[in-house]
Amino acid sequence: ELDTKNADEILGITALQYDIVCSGVELSSGAIRNHRPETMLKAFEIAGYANEETEAKFSGMLNAFRYGAPPHGGTEPGIDRIVMLIAGEENLREVTMFPMNQRAEDLMMGAPSEVGLKQLRELHLRVIQPEKKQS
Repeated sequence: ELDTKNADEILGITALQYDIVCSGVELSSGAIRNHRPETMLKAFEIAGYANEETEAKFSGMLNAFRYGAPPHGGTEPGIDRIVMLIAGEENLREVTMFPMNQRAEDLMMGAPSEVGLKQLRELHLRVIQPEKKQS
């Protein structure tokens, strides 16, 4: 629930966002993301998170911006959507080379799948299981 005494301030927040649209189809979207730690903390507070919880869950991101990480304003060109328009398709999955299902699985490639010992050895990796807690 938003605090009504800050409603005008909250409703006055603006964003630098941009979209590329062709024939009503969004081809690309981007924005200068929130990059001020104090503003991030306030946004999480408005969403109902205590500062301690926000610091615990997002300390990596908050500290990166505290120590000088630059603002990020990236965008993706949306090549798949351009191909969809050129091909006259209405469904993005019809032009996606490796479509995934709703659980982010690639059924044609059988991915993701278990990693075998041979693959782990080739990559010089090992799996360390967490120690079981004593009860």
